[in-house]
Amino acid sequence: MSTLAQLRKLILGETWSLPIGVLVSLGIAALIREIAGPDGWWRHAGGFVLFGLVAVALTISLASALRRR
Repeated sequence: MSTLAQLRKLILGETWSLPIGVLVSLGIAALIREIAGPDGWWRHAGGFVLFGLVAVALTISLASALRRR
């Protein structure tokens, strides 16, 4: 196994779906925050929205991993 492949396994693990899902979740959260404005509802509920997005990403990642078995 090449060094680059080993490094990828150490950083990202076996699957790319969870890191990509978290990245997409952060992007969506940043977009929603910009739309809500600096004093909008995001200050109070943004953490829950981000948690929900990451939970969806984890669920999708686990579902695809379990389906492959």
